[in-house]
Amino acid sequence: MGPLAYLVFIAIGSLWMFWFAASLGPATQAQAEAACRALEPELRSGPAPEFSLQDRAGQTVDLADLRGKFVVVNFWATWCEPCIREWPQLDRLAERLADRDDVVILAISVDQDQSLVAPFLARMGLEQTGVRVLWDPTGKLHTAYGSEKLPDTYFVGADGQLVHAYINVRDWGRPAAHHCVESMLAR
Repeated sequence: MGPLAYLVFIAIGSLWMFWFAASLGPATQAQAEAACRALEPELRSGPAPEFSLQDRAGQTVDLADLRGKFVVVNFWATWCEPCIREWPQLDRLAERLADRDDVVILAISVDQDQSLVAPFLARMGLEQTGVRVLWDPTGKLHTAYGSEKLPDTYFVGADGQLVHAYINVRDWGRPAAHHCVESMLAR
Protein backbone atom coordinates (compact mmCIF):
# COMPACT_ATOMS: atom_id res chain seq x y z
CA MET A 1 0.00 0.00 0.00
CA GLY A 2 2.97 2.34 0.55
CA PRO A 3 4.05 2.73 -3.10
CA LEU A 4 0.45 3.11 -4.29
CA ALA A 5 -0.22 5.86 -1.74
CA TYR A 6 2.99 7.56 -2.84
CA LEU A 7 1.89 7.49 -6.51
CA VAL A 8 -1.57 8.84 -5.62
CA PHE A 9 0.06 11.61 -3.59
CA ILE A 10 2.34 12.52 -6.54
CA ALA A 11 -0.60 12.49 -8.99
CA ILE A 12 -2.80 14.68 -6.79
CA GLY A 13 0.09 17.04 -6.13
CA SER A 14 0.86 17.30 -9.83
CA LEU A 15 -2.76 18.07 -10.70
CA TRP A 16 -2.93 20.68 -7.98
CA MET A 17 0.27 22.36 -9.28
CA PHE A 18 -1.09 22.33 -12.85
CA TRP A 19 -4.37 23.90 -11.68
CA PHE A 20 -2.46 26.54 -9.70
CA ALA A 21 -0.25 27.44 -12.68
CA ALA A 22 -3.28 27.65 -14.99
CA SER A 23 -5.08 29.93 -12.54
CA LEU A 24 -2.23 32.45 -12.81
CA GLY A 25 -3.10 33.21 -16.47
CA PRO A 26 -5.58 36.04 -15.77
CA ALA A 27 -3.22 37.55 -13.18
CA THR A 28 -0.36 37.47 -15.68
CA GLN A 29 -2.58 39.17 -18.28
CA ALA A 30 -3.62 41.86 -15.78
CA GLN A 31 0.01 42.45 -14.84
CA ALA A 32 0.98 42.92 -18.51
CA GLU A 33 -1.83 45.45 -18.97
CA ALA A 34 -0.84 47.25 -15.76
CA ALA A 35 2.36 48.40 -17.45
CA CYS A 36 0.28 50.65 -19.72
CA ARG A 37 -2.08 51.97 -17.06
CA ALA A 38 0.04 55.09 -16.40
CA LEU A 39 -0.44 56.12 -20.05
CA GLU A 40 -4.24 55.93 -19.63
CA PRO A 41 -5.16 53.76 -22.60
CA GLU A 42 -8.65 53.26 -23.92
CA LEU A 43 -9.17 49.57 -24.52
CA ARG A 44 -10.05 48.79 -28.13
CA SER A 45 -10.95 45.57 -29.84
CA GLY A 46 -11.76 44.34 -33.29
CA PRO A 47 -9.72 44.42 -36.45
CA ALA A 48 -7.64 47.51 -37.12
CA PRO A 49 -8.81 49.40 -40.20
CA GLU A 50 -6.66 48.30 -43.14
CA PHE A 51 -4.65 50.80 -45.13
CA SER A 52 -2.22 51.10 -47.98
CA LEU A 53 -0.25 54.35 -47.79
CA GLN A 54 3.05 55.66 -49.11
CA ASP A 55 6.04 56.56 -46.98
CA ARG A 56 8.39 59.50 -47.65
CA ALA A 57 10.42 57.42 -50.11
CA GLY A 58 7.30 56.54 -52.12
CA GLN A 59 7.22 52.94 -50.88
CA THR A 60 3.76 51.49 -50.25
CA VAL A 61 3.07 50.33 -46.70
CA ASP A 62 0.14 47.97 -46.18
CA LEU A 63 -1.00 47.18 -42.67
CA ALA A 64 -1.69 43.61 -43.80
CA ASP A 65 2.00 43.21 -44.68
CA LEU A 66 2.90 43.97 -41.05
CA ARG A 67 1.01 40.96 -39.62
CA GLY A 68 3.15 39.20 -37.07
CA LYS A 69 4.51 42.52 -35.79
CA PHE A 70 3.22 44.81 -33.07
CA VAL A 71 2.34 48.10 -34.76
CA VAL A 72 2.17 51.52 -33.12
CA VAL A 73 0.06 53.80 -35.35
CA ASN A 74 0.26 57.53 -34.60
CA PHE A 75 -1.82 60.17 -36.38
CA TRP A 76 -0.44 63.70 -36.51
CA ALA A 77 -0.22 66.92 -38.55
CA THR A 78 2.42 69.61 -39.02
CA TRP A 79 -0.01 72.32 -37.86
CA CYS A 80 -0.97 70.47 -34.66
CA GLU A 81 0.75 72.05 -31.62
CA PRO A 82 0.36 68.96 -29.38
CA CYS A 83 1.78 66.82 -32.22
CA ILE A 84 4.87 69.03 -32.29
CA ARG A 85 5.41 68.32 -28.58
CA GLU A 86 4.78 64.60 -29.00
CA TRP A 87 6.94 63.91 -32.08
CA PRO A 88 10.34 63.90 -30.32
CA GLN A 89 8.88 61.50 -27.75
CA LEU A 90 7.69 59.14 -30.48
CA ASP A 91 11.17 59.27 -31.99
CA ARG A 92 12.69 58.42 -28.61
CA LEU A 93 10.40 55.39 -28.32
CA ALA A 94 11.53 54.26 -31.78
CA GLU A 95 15.16 54.61 -30.67
CA ARG A 96 14.52 52.45 -27.62
CA LEU A 97 12.86 49.77 -29.75
CA ALA A 98 15.30 49.97 -32.68
CA ASP A 99 16.79 46.55 -31.98
CA ARG A 100 13.38 44.86 -32.08
CA ASP A 101 12.25 43.48 -35.43
CA ASP A 102 8.79 42.61 -34.08
CA VAL A 103 7.71 46.25 -33.57
CA VAL A 104 6.93 48.91 -36.19
CA ILE A 105 6.15 52.52 -35.36
CA LEU A 106 4.19 54.41 -37.99
CA ALA A 107 3.39 58.13 -37.94
CA ILE A 108 0.62 58.95 -40.40
CA SER A 109 0.39 62.60 -41.41
CA VAL A 110 -3.11 63.90 -42.06
CA ASP A 111 -1.80 67.10 -43.66
CA GLN A 112 -3.55 67.95 -46.91
CA ASP A 113 -0.23 68.90 -48.51
CA GLN A 114 2.46 66.20 -48.37
CA SER A 115 5.17 68.75 -49.18
CA LEU A 116 4.86 70.13 -45.62
CA VAL A 117 6.05 66.91 -43.98
CA ALA A 118 9.76 66.86 -44.95
CA PRO A 119 10.44 70.50 -43.92
CA PHE A 120 8.63 69.88 -40.64
CA LEU A 121 10.79 66.84 -39.86
CA ALA A 122 13.92 68.80 -40.83
CA ARG A 123 13.00 71.66 -38.46
CA MET A 124 12.47 69.13 -35.69
CA GLY A 125 15.80 67.38 -36.41
CA LEU A 126 13.95 64.16 -37.24
CA GLU A 127 15.12 63.45 -40.79
CA GLN A 128 16.72 60.17 -39.63
CA THR A 129 13.92 59.06 -37.33
CA GLY A 130 13.26 55.37 -36.72
CA VAL A 131 9.56 56.13 -37.07
CA ARG A 132 8.21 55.26 -40.50
CA VAL A 133 6.39 58.38 -41.72
CA LEU A 134 3.35 57.87 -43.95
CA TRP A 135 0.85 60.24 -45.50
CA ASP A 136 -2.90 59.80 -45.76
CA PRO A 137 -4.01 62.03 -48.63
CA THR A 138 -7.70 61.54 -47.85
CA GLY A 139 -7.56 62.06 -44.09
CA LYS A 140 -10.27 59.41 -43.74
CA LEU A 141 -8.13 56.73 -42.14
CA HIS A 142 -7.81 58.73 -38.95
CA THR A 143 -11.56 58.78 -38.38
CA ALA A 144 -11.81 55.09 -39.35
CA TYR A 145 -9.62 54.36 -36.33
CA GLY A 146 -12.16 56.13 -34.15
CA SER A 147 -11.00 59.64 -33.35
CA GLU A 148 -10.88 63.09 -34.85
CA LYS A 149 -8.43 64.45 -32.28
CA LEU A 150 -4.72 64.86 -32.87
CA PRO A 151 -2.40 63.40 -31.95
CA ASP A 152 -3.68 59.94 -31.23
CA THR A 153 -1.96 56.60 -31.15
CA TYR A 154 -3.25 53.06 -31.58
CA PHE A 155 -1.67 49.76 -30.69
CA VAL A 156 -2.32 47.00 -33.22
CA GLY A 157 -1.42 43.48 -32.12
CA ALA A 158 0.52 41.03 -34.25
CA ASP A 159 -2.83 39.49 -35.21
CA GLY A 160 -4.10 42.79 -36.70
CA GLN A 161 -6.48 43.45 -33.81
CA LEU A 162 -6.73 46.81 -32.05
CA VAL A 163 -5.49 46.65 -28.47
CA HIS A 164 -5.31 50.20 -27.08
CA ALA A 165 -5.97 53.77 -28.12
CA TYR A 166 -4.21 56.81 -26.70
CA ILE A 167 -6.12 59.96 -27.56
CA ASN A 168 -4.10 63.16 -27.20
CA VAL A 169 -0.46 63.64 -26.26
CA ARG A 170 1.54 60.96 -24.46
CA ASP A 171 5.14 61.06 -23.32
CA TRP A 172 6.32 58.16 -25.49
CA GLY A 173 9.95 58.83 -24.58
CA ARG A 174 9.48 57.84 -20.93
CA PRO A 175 10.73 54.47 -19.74
CA ALA A 176 7.12 53.71 -18.74
CA ALA A 177 6.02 53.96 -22.39
CA HIS A 178 8.84 51.65 -23.47
CA HIS A 179 7.85 49.21 -20.72
CA CYS A 180 4.22 49.42 -21.88
CA VAL A 181 5.12 48.44 -25.44
CA GLU A 182 7.44 45.69 -24.21
CA SER A 183 4.61 44.31 -22.04
CA MET A 184 2.34 44.20 -25.09
CA LEU A 185 4.94 42.10 -26.90
CA ALA A 186 5.01 39.60 -24.05
CA ARG A 187 1.30 38.80 -24.50
